[in-house]
Amino acid sequence: MKASCYLIFAVVLSASAPLLPAAPFAFRSDDRVALVGNTVVERAQRFGHVETLLNLAAGAEVKGLTFRNIGWSGDSVFGDARSYFGAPKEGRDRLQRVVKEVKPTVLLVCYGTNAAMTAKKGWTDDPAGAARSKAGDEESLSLFVETYGKLLDLIVGGAGTELREVVLISPPPLENLGHPLPDQSANNARLAIYRDAIRDLAGARGHRFLDLFQRMGGNKLKAGEQSRGPLTINGVHYGEAGYVLIGESLVGGLGLTLSGNLSANDSSVVALRKSIMEKNRLFFHRWRPSNETYLFLFRKHEQGNNAKEIPMFDPLIEKEEQSVESLRAGVFSKL
Repeated sequence: MKASCYLIFAVVLSASAPLLPAAPFAFRSDDRVALVGNTVVERAQRFGHVETLLNLAAGAEVKGLTFRNIGWSGDSVFGDARSYFGAPKEGRDRLQRVVKEVKPTVLLVCYGTNAAMTAKKGWTDDPAGAARSKAGDEESLSLFVETYGKLLDLIVGGAGTELREVVLISPPPLENLGHPLPDQSANNARLAIYRDAIRDLAGARGHRFLDLFQRMGGNKLKAGEQSRGPLTINGVHYGEAGYVLIGESLVGGLGLTLSGNLSANDSSVVALRKSIMEKNRLFFHRWRPSNETYLFLFRKHEQGNNAKEIPMFDPLIEKEEQSVESLRAGVFSKL
């Protein structure tokens, strides 16, 4: 898959349609979309394709659509990665606090890669991990589903009353790039199992489910088969071409389409994507500032006076949002 062209997806209803809400998915004007998850979500902001594709697939009639990427590399449903120095609860509280600030109307949530690749441990507040015990495959899967539900309760509770859509997205497949990188066949087989569990969790909770694993060819992978890619840089972390495919798969999985034969290299699309990436950069520094320990935590007595500068990102973000909206309109004006 090359990063040169955005493919057009038709609306396809899957066999699992009864699990989905009755009404088709659609973005609305002034929607606030929060992307929550682990590394695959956080890294999306570096390339801009996912947000660009979703923004354009929303249609010209939708105005004021905003996205906030609050993914965290290495994160899991247990919240360990989001906590700096304290217990995992600190990380979960941080996530809920940011969700409350974003006030999303649409939540796109993607977890499961870490859990599928390694046996996970329990939802605990023990910072040293002494109370944790390794679990077998079945127990790990059950614990993952239970903990994912708890995390969703936390996120949905923090989102507020305007939350309209929750979409659980399965992890994308891993990629076999050949020696000396490891064969990911066993991990992909486990990902398929966790994908099914996430689908069932979405159905039980009345959320939408988007099978990113299947849409990116995970079901067709043969054991030991080498990728025609590369879509990733190491079999796990997606690169430029990979995020184009992820974006296209999200568009199709939500039942949306792209108007016209849009190319990623069209000057208007490139300008839009660059503005989106700049907005994401500014927002990242707003919610995850460098030296947070000195600004807000146990060393704030040294440089806490600089914390007043963090809200100064807000007008910069708002200005870039206006640029995104203008450039988006420019793309549609050329169709």
